[in-house]
Amino acid sequence: MNELIFLLLLFGLPAAVGARFAVARDRNPLAWGLLCGVIPFFLVVIYFRKPTREVRGHFRLCTSCGETFPWKDQACKYCGTAI
Repeated sequence: MNELIFLLLLFGLPAAVGARFAVARDRNPLAWGLLCGVIPFFLVVIYFRKPTREVRGHFRLCTSCGETFPWKDQACKYCGTAI
């Protein structure tokens, strides 16, 4: 039983977090979840990877410069345009 809990923490937790990050960045959650479960370093990669388009509730697209920034911010962090 302890081995199962250990395996779930070792592989399952990074996989679940990676899949959640992938959903927020409009990426494939299954592929990123499997990748993060096997090689947890990819959590850092998906965390810093920007989405390619607006993801409602997570990231928005600046109308001025075209960059994506977090949904909760009221101004673009790249050009300073207020949204």
